[in-house]
Amino acid sequence: MRPAASPALLERGPTGRVRFEVIRLLGLTCILALAALALGCAAATANKRGQAAEDQRDYDRAIVEYNKSLRLHPNDMNVRAQLERAKLRSSEEHFQRGRRLAAVGKYDQALAEYEVAAELNPTNGDIDNELRSTRNQLRSKVAVAREGKTELQTLVERTRNLPPPGLDLPPDVKMPASLVFRDASSREVYLAIARLAGLSLVFDPTFREAPVTVDLRNASLDDALNAVANSTHTFFRVTGPRTVLVVPDTPAKRREYEEEVVRTFYLSNADLKETMDLLRIVLDARRISPLTATNAITIKDTPEHIAAASRVIAAVDKARPEVIIDVELLEVDRTRLADYGLQIASPGSPGLNGSVSVAGDPTLSASAPTVTLQTLRNLTAADVLFTNLPALYYRLLKTDTSTRILANPQLRTSDGLAAQAAFGERVPIPVTTFAPIATGGTPQQPITSFNYQNIGVNLEITPRTHHDDEVSLALKVTVQAISGSGFGGLPTFANREVTAVIRLRDGETNMLAGLIRDDERHQLDGIPGLSDIPIVGRIFSHSHTETLQTDIILMLTPHIIRVLDLNEADLRAFRVGRDSLAPITELPLPIEIPRPDSPPPPPPAPAAAPPPAGAQPPAATPPPTAPPPGATPIVPPTVTPTLPGH
Repeated sequence: MRPAASPALLERGPTGRVRFEVIRLLGLTCILALAALALGCAAATANKRGQAAEDQRDYDRAIVEYNKSLRLHPNDMNVRAQLERAKLRSSEEHFQRGRRLAAVGKYDQALAEYEVAAELNPTNGDIDNELRSTRNQLRSKVAVAREGKTELQTLVERTRNLPPPGLDLPPDVKMPASLVFRDASSREVYLAIARLAGLSLVFDPTFREAPVTVDLRNASLDDALNAVANSTHTFFRVTGPRTVLVVPDTPAKRREYEEEVVRTFYLSNADLKETMDLLRIVLDARRISPLTATNAITIKDTPEHIAAASRVIAAVDKARPEVIIDVELLEVDRTRLADYGLQIASPGSPGLNGSVSVAGDPTLSASAPTVTLQTLRNLTAADVLFTNLPALYYRLLKTDTSTRILANPQLRTSDGLAAQAAFGERVPIPVTTFAPIATGGTPQQPITSFNYQNIGVNLEITPRTHHDDEVSLALKVTVQAISGSGFGGLPTFANREVTAVIRLRDGETNMLAGLIRDDERHQLDGIPGLSDIPIVGRIFSHSHTETLQTDIILMLTPHIIRVLDLNEADLRAFRVGRDSLAPITELPLPIEIPRPDSPPPPPPAPAAAPPPAGAQPPAATPPPTAPPPGATPIVPPTVTPTLPGH
């Protein structure tokens, strides 16, 4: 039973149509009114959320809500003004946050805050100045944000220049601002320094005074003692707490008062073998031993050489600079194939490949029937056998394939270390070797294994950073592809390789293009003779055309993320103490002073006055004796006698 229609629909004529149109317009009006009401409610809700976020000083959230309300009501000037106000306040907040981060050395985070502030308020000149300054700081690497040193790093740096216990001088002693000596005795100068520092001073028995002029104003205790020692050809040794021994600087005394200490250096970044070779060559450190388990070096030498080794190790034990390389690889492959024409060929063969035979007499030979003359005389149509008869094939095929491979990796590596990346696939290549079945036998058993060959784009990049924020990239790009098949169906490979060294600034992009490969193969198959006929021969031939185009575009952008952590102490030169272990050349016998062959006659001596009554005669002068071997002869001072009565 059909449902009854409404009277409005059953009514015919112009009046019914007008009434239907009125009802449809009313429905559309209601729908539009409801949509407008919903939009108005959504805009009002977004506006209220924005005001609430602004009251809570969450200006970024307020900007998001005001943007939603503005998209719903683009002509609402009130919402637009609220949005501009929120942008200004948010820009000021990000600006202040960036200044606080820059004050503590976190320039990378400060740069992000300044960029947001500049985007929200592009007319503020202060933000532009701070943004430019922060970018310069990061570019020149004047200050690098650090997380703070560990307890172990602090311990190593604190003990790096400390002498052995009990052999150190008071570090907080300074000379007065008016301490100047002019032609003063070296002993008095040493004693004055000792009194000012509260030291106990001991002189070697062979110490000889000498006049010295030295300026010791505001000098530290160690610098004052070194200045006087260098001026008087002496050296000093700390023999105990607040006790100093002053010794003449001679090879014999150096060896007599030589001291040796043992110290272990724990390396954090430097290579163990390279550091040992450096110390052996530069400081002539012979008694040195490595410990690979803890990456440490133990040295036994003089305190001067140990201090020099400490400074050398501190200068070379640095973390390598690190570089992030943005790699963008675009590979475009296009293959076009056109295969058309008629081909008369045997099944399973590109040409005619068949046979015609005559059936023999099976009674003569069951395995191979024999053809005789009687068989040929009685030959019938059933005795002629045709195999692999040709057929007519028609081929119509056209393909056009485009492939686009895009890779965008980030390679992070240290200075001088290679970073490798491979884009593509690995193809197994069979390798057959022959091995003997029994030990000592002839190799005759084949053993097949597979080697995998990388197909695609292979990158090898070795960065080297420079002090001017530039990076040298030793680049090796290899592009390999399967070009066809060779002996035994094994694949053959096409290889393209580029090796170069490029130098780029930090953040500069280099594009390497032109690795284009364009292969075109054209093959024409047909029946000999028939396919060579002009125009008509095309009917009896089959054409196969294949075009392969490959283009590779490579873009490299280096970013320096860690520089060499050098300071002024690492770059300044320093003095190394004398090599006290050098052999001293000893004279085996005293050298006699050469005398002339005919010495001039001595002048006549004046007559001596008779001695007064009761005077004792002068004592006889003992003959001179030769000094012992190895001793330094001391020349007595010349004394002019004064005669009585003069």
